[in-house]
Amino acid sequence: MKPPAGICFCLANQTLAENVSLAAKVRKHVDLLELRVDALLPEEAGRAGELVRRVDLPVILSVRRRKEGGAFPGPEEERLRLLERLAPQGFAFVDLEHDLEAHELDRRIREAGAGVIRSLHDPAGVPSDLAERMRTLARSATEFPRATVTPRGGADLLRLLEALEALARLPKALFGAGDCGFPTRILGGKLGSRFCTVEDPETADLLYRCRKIGAATRVYGVIGNPVMHSLSPVIHNRGFAALDLDAVYLPFLVDDLEPFFRAAEKLDIRGLSVTVPHKVDVMSWLAKRNDPVSAIGACNTIHRLDAGGWAGWNTDGAGFLAPLLAAFGGKLPRGLGATVIGAGGAARAVVHALAGNGARVLVLNRTLDRAHALAEGLRAAGVSLHVGPLDEAGVKLMDGFNDLIVQTTRVGMAPHADSDPLPGYSFSGRETAYDLVMTQFLKRAGAAGCRTIVGSRMLLAQAFEQFRIFTGIPYPQEAAQGIFSPAAED
Repeated sequence: MKPPAGICFCLANQTLAENVSLAAKVRKHVDLLELRVDALLPEEAGRAGELVRRVDLPVILSVRRRKEGGAFPGPEEERLRLLERLAPQGFAFVDLEHDLEAHELDRRIREAGAGVIRSLHDPAGVPSDLAERMRTLARSATEFPRATVTPRGGADLLRLLEALEALARLPKALFGAGDCGFPTRILGGKLGSRFCTVEDPETADLLYRCRKIGAATRVYGVIGNPVMHSLSPVIHNRGFAALDLDAVYLPFLVDDLEPFFRAAEKLDIRGLSVTVPHKVDVMSWLAKRNDPVSAIGACNTIHRLDAGGWAGWNTDGAGFLAPLLAAFGGKLPRGLGATVIGAGGAARAVVHALAGNGARVLVLNRTLDRAHALAEGLRAAGVSLHVGPLDEAGVKLMDGFNDLIVQTTRVGMAPHADSDPLPGYSFSGRETAYDLVMTQFLKRAGAAGCRTIVGSRMLLAQAFEQFRIFTGIPYPQEAAQGIFSPAAED
């Protein structure tokens, strides 16, 4: 039987009715279904073949053992008997584990005209001999090899990509589970997998355009930790789609830059957005940098040079200023006093932008040494500022620096939404409050009558500039409509 292809979606609800309903919802976004019979209620498992007759897509039969991350509760003999009974009931493919010995089941599958997917599942990591094991996984030309492994960090992802590279000519499906493995599930068409399994078929199909990804697709993304919550993939992929560019933008969970940049070579990544905690450390990887990067000491955008290596930009400053200048009629008031909460990479860009537009700046940070380090780093670029601790003493320093208050930290974000990034400060209502990450700080300021600016506006402005750097084309503004809820754009 011809190997399966396209987007595969796994049905793992407890009842057949629920699975049939779910299959109908995702139908237009998938090409293949996998029914996890081990997830069904015991009284429903024996009737699993009924689902095949109620959906109009090929279905993989899978009864997964616990040691491979499955849920089948009984002994192995009982599982094999169930597979034997179900194999002839119209399934297009039957998933059999790599260590399953020749069995009556093989004959039943052949007689039913179904294909065999011979699989390897490693929920604990990425085997060092993955490529070798994949080559010997299929026992005949009629079997199709599939493996799902679990990268735990950048080194594991690199090992997985090296295996995919070594297996370039082998028909297969090989991808990583979890957040670290996410890129391999989306980039199946570029990495040589015949099909890939996705958790959200609509997003995989419409946002990432999985079905159109091929060897020539240009790869971009955002690196950070955490990063899976980022809206940057929505912004950039909408832009690519509007311009019909063969490109895709992904989130990359990065714990260690060294193995990641080696992985980036395997993926032929063309450009990256950089978010916390890598905006400073990524600078050591740059062959070229623009003036703001050198002055700020942080980089949020890198792009591959034609001659090799990476060039770095910082679009945070321009992105920060765009909505702020709009709020003040195109120019900051003379002598504006501003307090910046935080001393990370984003704060550096904010301080540099404010000082460059004539503002007097105070930086408050919980770790005072970091605030002093920020001031020292910017002094070489001609930026002078005041610093203080983020406590009662620091709040007292804000007198004269509170025309504008900019919140750059993640304090106050879920799951710690009750935390206050600016404790001890009472808004008078005359301040302009600007929150880069949308915490309780902004809600408190709005309740006091302050003018507020949400970080979503900065995110869009800096992303538009990144898009231009990546593609050489202005971002199609209509593609950004509706990305944020009305509340997030107020």
